[in-house]
Amino acid sequence: MSADGQEVTFEEPTRVAAEEDKRRRNTAASARFRIKKKQREQALEKSAKEMTEKVNGLESRVSQLETENKWLKNLLVDKNEGSENITALWKEFTKHVSEKTRAASTKAAAAAKEDR
Repeated sequence: MSADGQEVTFEEPTRVAAEEDKRRRNTAASARFRIKKKQREQALEKSAKEMTEKVNGLESRVSQLETENKWLKNLLVDKNEGSENITALWKEFTKHVSEKTRAASTKAAAAAKEDR
């Protein structure tokens, strides 16, 4: 019994020390993980806020440009009372704008495809 009793006595402190060490390392790793997780969440929240602000600014700009566009169209119609020349120029302008829009969207699609 003394041999078995001594074996248990010698192994017990070693086992307890190993468990305590493992627990300390696990606690430290958990703390590091929580810190990194919090930093990632903060970065995502900041990015989301910036994107929301950008979207709001762009929506405001779109609204402003739509109002300006409507005002200019009304001005053209009022000044020229719908003359044929203005109508032809307007058709040419809208054709040009649609071509530029198509080219820009094609270019954006190609750029998005490259990013993948």
